[in-house]
Amino acid sequence: MKASLLKLHRRKEQADGKRKSNYRIVVFSICFLISFAFWLMNMLSKKYTESFVFYIQYQHLPKQANQLATTDTMRIKVNTNGYRFMGYKLGIFDKFIKLDASQFRHRENQYYYTLTNRIHAEKVEEQLGDEVKVLDITPDTLFIRPAEPKTADKN
Repeated sequence: MKASLLKLHRRKEQADGKRKSNYRIVVFSICFLISFAFWLMNMLSKKYTESFVFYIQYQHLPKQANQLATTDTMRIKVNTNGYRFMGYKLGIFDKFIKLDASQFRHRENQYYYTLTNRIHAEKVEEQLGDEVKVLDITPDTLFIRPAEPKTADKN
């Protein structure tokens, strides 16, 4: 009987040892996740400069949209915090810029909109939000031209 009690006591000690090591792994994992969360919040609170491609949505076009050749995208270099940066990268924030085509200037059968003017750049900056500072816009001028008629290949 002594031998069986001794074996039972040894099994209980071994089981407690496994529980203690499992407990340590759980505590380490929780501490690691908490430290990772604080590190991530610290990194995302800093300012970053990056270029993003934004899609242009035109409003008040002068003719039918299918009869016009327009620029569909623009690359904007912005300075913003990491939260907004990750939002653009993950697709949480919309990457659309709305431009009013009635504010375009007309010259020689085409309309143009110069984004080098600070007033126009501020309009773009307003659409992006308070945390975003626009540094550069490419292309600096947008054109709306009549679309060239498609020719059929006679080959």
